[in-house]
Amino acid sequence: MDERAGLVVVCALMVSCAAFGPFPQPVPLMFAIAAAGAVNAAFPLMRTFGSALLGGVAAAGIGLAPVAYVTCSTERFTDVFACTDDAPTWHMTGSVLVAGLAGAGLVLARVLGTAALERQLAALRHEVERR
Repeated sequence: MDERAGLVVVCALMVSCAAFGPFPQPVPLMFAIAAAGAVNAAFPLMRTFGSALLGGVAAAGIGLAPVAYVTCSTERFTDVFACTDDAPTWHMTGSVLVAGLAGAGLVLARVLGTAALERQLAALRHEVERR
């Protein structure tokens, strides 16, 4: 049950970062997708889908971290991201943060799945030994 509580905490952090963080687009969308993945990973039926969402967001977060710096360093692509003030820094910070939280959620989902499988195996062993 502790793993589910951990997933709830990770999900709450993601939702609060998406809602209240100073991150430029598309970082809040990545937080929202990762939060949906964390919620799905808490339930056995949707654990695979949630883990896939979390893994995809973690990979995308790592891949998108330097994009704002690259696009803002040329005159040609400055309309892709908001290149004013410290927007590239917040973009990189948010991308790395969403990748880390998605990775933590992925680990918690994996531990939760392993614990559920071990409980099922123990119940099966107990049933076989009883007969």
